Amino acid sequence: MADDMEKIGREENEDSRAYPVACPVTGEVIPLSQIPDSTFASGIMGPGVGIRPEDGRIAAPFDGEVSALFDTKHVMGLTGDDGGVEVLIHVGIGTVELRGAYITALVAPGDHVKAGQILLEVDLEKIREAGCDTTVAVLVSNLYLFPRIRVVGYGKKEQMELLLECRKGEAETKG
Repeated sequence: MADDMEKIGREENEDSRAYPVACPVTGEVIPLSQIPDSTFASGIMGPGVGIRPEDGRIAAPFDGEVSALFDTKHVMGLTGDDGGVEVLIHVGIGTVELRGAYITALVAPGDHVKAGQILLEVDLEKIREAGCDTTVAVLVSNLYLFPRIRVVGYGKKEQMELLLECRKGEAETKG
């Protein structure tokens, strides 16, 4: 019985623990619904936020591993060391058509990264000149493990300021 109570206590602690995701780029944090692309705006790709970047230096939002990097360099997947939060960072709207132009990847799939390490350098002006929107989407892709996602404020955020808190356990219901 004592072992069962200890196990329950650990599970409750695990469920209540927040797994932080920092802001990967300085800019204005906006709700997904304001991203000018219906796939992101509808939440189909997962919960998260958009960021209207002020500069083109995209940093790792936590310590982890680069789990994916598209050839076009506009999409990167990261998996956190401290509990497995998976984040998708999508740079720009329509940037897939640029086939990697104006984006320099400083890491590769399988690389271990530290929080704050620069992952991508993006020429925002050239992307705008090419007719693309520069909004960066930051999405939690493993919602099945982290169903409780809290956005830690909208508006202006500096790079590496707390952006999202992810929690395990059952999703909170409203009603």
